[in-house]
Amino acid sequence: MPTDPDIVESRVIDTARLDDLRALLGDALDDILRTWLIDAPAILAGARLARLAGEPDALLKAIHGVKGSAGNVGAIELSDVAYTLEQHLKRADPALDLDAELSRLETCYNRAACHIRTLIRS
Repeated sequence: MPTDPDIVESRVIDTARLDDLRALLGDALDDILRTWLIDAPAILAGARLARLAGEPDALLKAIHGVKGSAGNVGAIELSDVAYTLEQHLKRADPALDLDAELSRLETCYNRAACHIRTLIRS
């Protein structure tokens, strides 16, 4: 059975949050979303670099940044996955497959970015 695109989108983007932000910010929201589309990959790349450099504090800071910025633009799937990863990192979970989780974050970003690009009006 094919997946309903509206259901998939509702798990990726909180459109109600973005509607509220648009009501508050008007067209300025488009600039915020464009900035997020540029900044979020840089934060994710920073997480990868911190992982490769063996810098757990920098990694945790990057993941926290992903969580917050994603939540700010209604990218709820990405924010939720980053939150869960952040909790595992804080507990130093030995079962954590960090490389797989970082790839998962990147996949979530790509899904969110795809939806967000369609919402930018100007």
